[in-house]
Amino acid sequence: MSRIFTSATDAVLQNMIRSAQTRLVLISPGLSLAVANTLADRIKSDGAPSTLAVIVDTDPEVCRLGYGEIESIDVLNEALQTRGYRVQMQAGIRIGVIIADEEILIFSPTPRLVEAESHSESTPNAIRITPSASMDIAQACGAAELDLFITHQEVGLDFVNEDELAEAKRSLKEVPPRKFDLARLERVFNYRLEFVEFAVENYKLNFRSVPLPPDLLGLEEENLQERFRNTFRIFEGGTPFEFEVEDPNDSERKLKLTEKWFNEKADNIRKKYFISLGSKSYGNLILKRLKPDFLNEVEALRKLLNLYAKKVRKAISNKITETKDSLIKALLPRVSTAPPKAWTNRSVDGSLCLESTQEFLEREIDIAFRKANDRFYPNIVCLFKSVTYETICLDKRFQERIRRHFGEEEAKKLFTEYDASRAQDE
Repeated sequence: MSRIFTSATDAVLQNMIRSAQTRLVLISPGLSLAVANTLADRIKSDGAPSTLAVIVDTDPEVCRLGYGEIESIDVLNEALQTRGYRVQMQAGIRIGVIIADEEILIFSPTPRLVEAESHSESTPNAIRITPSASMDIAQACGAAELDLFITHQEVGLDFVNEDELAEAKRSLKEVPPRKFDLARLERVFNYRLEFVEFAVENYKLNFRSVPLPPDLLGLEEENLQERFRNTFRIFEGGTPFEFEVEDPNDSERKLKLTEKWFNEKADNIRKKYFISLGSKSYGNLILKRLKPDFLNEVEALRKLLNLYAKKVRKAISNKITETKDSLIKALLPRVSTAPPKAWTNRSVDGSLCLESTQEFLEREIDIAFRKANDRFYPNIVCLFKSVTYETICLDKRFQERIRRHFGEEEAKKLFTEYDASRAQDE
């Protein structure tokens, strides 16, 4: 015997849909794509039920709360139109009903962004209606004669536990429920802006340097050496590497990837999508409607950065070797004229030939370049953060800067769609 109190999972709904022969009715705020596809297949199949009705709520809040997916409506409309029907709409409906021939299931749809779907009959969210419904439901609740109560009761098998009730009261006293209107405001103020952090990191090679011994530059006095801090940039500034690649958006166009190109591209993306309120404490904002386009551009930039990094890693060791050779060639004339004392002290007669000087110089440069890192793994940081209710509604400075940027009327559209629960509005 099927239980009266049960769980209306997607699988349960799909089984009822498949079993319907003459009558199929489904009412719910929204439907998952899995249930919609099963329903569409049944509607379009041979021998589909002759009596059909599908009723949903098209309010975007339905999807925001996780009652269903907006794509399911298109799937069902296409299927129903093959039979001369269309999806019907009932604003604000929050109860679920499915009728499959003589079987009826009334259920409480689960807002899946708030809580997980129930899969256990120990946590029922549905009630099955049978021809003898009143007696069956009474028995399932224990409202019947004693022998039937023992045999058929499904829910309410335990009595209220005084200790658990006291614990619930204590917990609510410590953390009381939030006022309904405030909780509703926070959810409805699903703000049309959000904070964004975006940066291309670890791609600038011209910051990499190695320390050079002061005596290579003629600073012999110990006092001066202690005060002198000299480093040598391993790579030239601007464009230490340049690679020509095919533009992913135009196969006939070539891009010259350099540090400067990535720097300018990142800046262009910021200018195109970001809203700056002129204060570092706020950071950058982005309109949510532009977020998909922004992420597409970031992903395209990431692919080019990965390609650039791969080419740099192949060439970087040779570049470091070339830099060492160039530095030795540039310093050799000076140190051969006046070699450091540490070098001449190690010669027999206190002087050095050109070959010995070059050998000492190469050894010093090799030691300095041992810390030169040939690893190159740039990356893109892209993080989003919601704007809090307190910032939107209580931060006067934030509000003023938003109005200054958007104008009074446009600023209102960002967060005044609903300013209380809809039931109260009505």
